[in-house]
This record gives sequence, C-alpha cells and structure tokens, in this order.
Amino acid sequence: MNILVPNSEEIAFKQCLEFIKLNPLTSSTYYSQLFITFKSLLDIDDSQRLDNMIKDIETWLSDTLNEISLQEAETRMYANMDLLAGFEVNGVIITQSEILSRLEQIRMWLTQKLYEYLRYIRFTSTPQIV
Repeated sequence: MNILVPNSEEIAFKQCLEFIKLNPLTSSTYYSQLFITFKSLLDIDDSQRLDNMIKDIETWLSDTLNEISLQEAETRMYANMDLLAGFEVNGVIITQSEILSRLEQIRMWLTQKLYEYLRYIRFTSTPQIV
C-alpha cells in the first residue's frame, strides 16, 4: 500500500484554507496573521503584490507625524468595535468600516488565489483512518 504524504505546498494550502474560513473577529490581528500565512503559498510576484497592498493600507492610515502598522491598526480597531470610529489622518477621519472594506478586498483576492492553486493540490481534507 502506498501512502501519500502531503508536500509543503499542500500543507500551506490546507493552513490557508482553514485560516480563511475563520471569522475576522477571532483575533485582534486576524488580517496580519492571514497575510503571513498566505506568504508561504504565494509565488514571488503575488507575494510582492500582497506586500504592496499592505503597504498601501499602512500609508493610507499613516500621517506625516505618526506612522502605523497594519497590526497596530488592527489591535486598536479590535479594542473599539465601533465601525464609525477610526483614525484621524491629516485631518481626515478614516472609519473602521472603510479600513475593513479594504482588508476584505485583499482577503477576497487571496481567496481567489487559493482557488487558483486548488488544481495543484492532490487532496483537500485530512484522511480519516477507520
């Protein structure tokens, strides 16, 4: 009997699939963790694109005096769940709703990438020993 052992791409795929199913409210840094998890699955170009999308959000949230990382922004948003609250950047209020909308766009792009990689995966569930 031959036993199929998952390769590293299949393991990364499984981790990404499980993580993307979670509710974003499960962790104060859900999106940051999701993006890090996907790094192992993405090719160089897609990984660079993901980095650029994250940097765009961080730049959008940072003003000239106060730079903020995505992880720090997520932690602050998690502490105050009011979707109309947000960050004041150069005199303009950016609401949590707007930030979450951009993060969800990236999450949807990652979901699309996940389905593109599906054809290279031999199995998508853990084998059950009966």
